[in-house]
Amino acid sequence: MVCVVEEQPSIMEHKHKLVAAASSQARGTCPNYTIDRLSNLPDEVAHQMLSFLNFKELIRVGSVSKRCRELFLSTPSLVICSPDSGNKQKHLNLLDSFDRFLLHRGDSKIQRLSISWCISSGLANKIFRMITWIHIAARCNVEVLDFALNGKHIPGTLELPACVFLCGSLRSLLVHMDTILKAPSFACSSNLQCLTLKSVTMDEGFCKWISSSCKCIKKLQLSYVSIENIIIESSSLESFSLVGSSLRGIRLCHLNISCEKLVDIHIEFYKFDSSSKSMNIFAPNLKYLTWIGSILNYHNLGKLTCLEKAEIFLKRKKDDYDFEKIFEVLCSICKVKDLILSEDTTQALFREGSMQLQFDDISYLSLHAGGVFDDLVPAMVSLLRGMPNLKTLHINSYPRFFGSKSCKFNRKYWKSQNLDFVHCLEVVKIELSNGYNGMEFARYILEHAQNLKKMVIHYPPKQSYVERRLRKSKMISTTSIDYQKRDLHNLQSWSESVELYCVLCAVSNLFTEVLGSKKSSCR
Repeated sequence: MVCVVEEQPSIMEHKHKLVAAASSQARGTCPNYTIDRLSNLPDEVAHQMLSFLNFKELIRVGSVSKRCRELFLSTPSLVICSPDSGNKQKHLNLLDSFDRFLLHRGDSKIQRLSISWCISSGLANKIFRMITWIHIAARCNVEVLDFALNGKHIPGTLELPACVFLCGSLRSLLVHMDTILKAPSFACSSNLQCLTLKSVTMDEGFCKWISSSCKCIKKLQLSYVSIENIIIESSSLESFSLVGSSLRGIRLCHLNISCEKLVDIHIEFYKFDSSSKSMNIFAPNLKYLTWIGSILNYHNLGKLTCLEKAEIFLKRKKDDYDFEKIFEVLCSICKVKDLILSEDTTQALFREGSMQLQFDDISYLSLHAGGVFDDLVPAMVSLLRGMPNLKTLHINSYPRFFGSKSCKFNRKYWKSQNLDFVHCLEVVKIELSNGYNGMEFARYILEHAQNLKKMVIHYPPKQSYVERRLRKSKMISTTSIDYQKRDLHNLQSWSESVELYCVLCAVSNLFTEVLGSKKSSCR
């Protein structure tokens, strides 16, 4: 019970009254200067507050008063998690408590049921009890169902009860477990709007069921699912997400998505193996595209004329084959307005005699790189040359494990390129790293960007001279410059970046080559 003092006493008086209130509650009474705020709340508000609690915490609330017990039994949001302790008896006690709870609450509405359980030895046969809970939730018109199991004793194959697929009220379904998930063996129509599958092995029929039976689905998320062919055709799907890696034994041969209403695609897949063949996407109304990781042998994105934002972080190889593939990807998104690129993707675009890509509609560009190093500058020039209407430029750098030179390209070089983008620039943010290229690029912008309104410079502690040198630039606009010293010891900002994966892959590949050469020499 929540008690509050009506008057404003001193701190000491407040503490004494709280102690007295707690003592009175323990005796079943309540002092006259307190109000039971929880009991006076409307059911909808109280239930919203209780939705943040799991079942064990709900039990404690339900034991406070008669009114709290009523709220406890009628709460429509139920979250049950296995105890932290591996004690088998504690697991069984909680299972029994939830069984009794469902019996007492009858057919009261269940808006959400979330089950998260660790299946330990001896408890595998208790899964049928959780299936019973799902049956009860379906009978009580459940709208959101989350079913997550982990542990070494999960059954190898799981078929969800038919009531899940036949439940007309169900709008969101999440299944997270390392098992083979079978598609329904009967024809049915589902009102699902959101489907999330994690760590499951999907049989081929599941994609067919999604395409043929889920006529209302708007959001589909597949995370580390194992399936060779993903083929989705939907007239209602608006958001699609695929996350995976062959490093975890996940094979993906073909990805075919045909969804006219699709507006958001997120693909994050690393280390496609040699069996990864193709990706075909038909999404003429796509607005947001994120593609992180490896590139496939063949892909077709079509012409994405409605695209507003694209984030491309592709891992390249040092050959023309990857150049052609990444070039094709960026050709498909040439109408994008906001573009975010990784260093590898940017470098893969540049080679002597290559065709110039035009991004006439781009107004925002963000580059994530180790810095404005010598090996990146030619690719930057090629990229910026095709963006005559660029207004905002961000260069985000992260620490490199391996040294790179950054001293070859000064202001005269940039000026000699006659780049049109500099005349439209309004906002620039540059995170400087080792060397002088980044600083020289900043000076070039200050001296040639007549519409520049704001520049933010982040510089390493050892480059305190940056501010002094930039102030000597002959600016042609009334630019506001914000100098910020970077704390390179705080790695949080860049360790969360997807570029960390590329860095770790480089380290991994290096060690693999070194070990391979040692083995060859031993032979």
